Amino acid sequence: MSVKDVVNGLSQLKLSGMKDEYEHQATYPQFNEQPFSDRFLAIINAEQERRYQNKMDRMMKAAKFKYRAVPEDIDYSIKRGIQKDIFLELLKCDWIDKNRHLLITGPSGTGKTWLSCAIGTAAIRLGRSVRYGRVSRLLEEIQYARLDGSMQKLRKKLSTQALLIIDDFALHPLKPQERVDLFEMIEDRSSISSLIIIGQRPVADWYGYIKDPLLADAFMDRVQSGSSLLNLTGESNR
Repeated sequence: MSVKDVVNGLSQLKLSGMKDEYEHQATYPQFNEQPFSDRFLAIINAEQERRYQNKMDRMMKAAKFKYRAVPEDIDYSIKRGIQKDIFLELLKCDWIDKNRHLLITGPSGTGKTWLSCAIGTAAIRLGRSVRYGRVSRLLEEIQYARLDGSMQKLRKKLSTQALLIIDDFALHPLKPQERVDLFEMIEDRSSISSLIIIGQRPVADWYGYIKDPLLADAFMDRVQSGSSLLNLTGESNR
């Protein structure tokens, strides 16, 4: 059997990682000096690595991050009130497995969104599903889903994400139905998955933002229970 026959067979089986590694080995005669088991293990590892990378790419695309932020690019020298050791613990994502929440506040330009996307990337690398969205866009999705009859599907999709990142919280006034939709989004995840909520306003002001006292009580109870607060400071880095 020729190299071309093997390559065609691997292509038909959609084993692209194995195909590329086999072609690489076939190109360089020195690989013939290695034991067959070593060469075959390298081919298997190449396929596993390709599948892992493809999975990461799909999860990153599904997350809809605003920024392609990675933990390695975090600049801890910027003075914004971050304790490196605490943030490194957040990047381990143990708090996600415990269904805890993270509230990130601070002035515009201090890196709240970028850092949340970096945490989300760390979570995806560990196999956790993540979805990012601004409050206004998430509420728009819910509104459209209500109109086209896909509300149940959307609510299930949002609730099953291991981590939901809600950005620009308390930035614009909420309509009565939006308050209910926002609460339901949080309630669907209560005690079963994690949140990152990002806002410029201090957490103490969130109750007044909701306005409806009953919904505000229930909302704050859900988001503050088992949550950590990261309050960024400093001047805008934009």
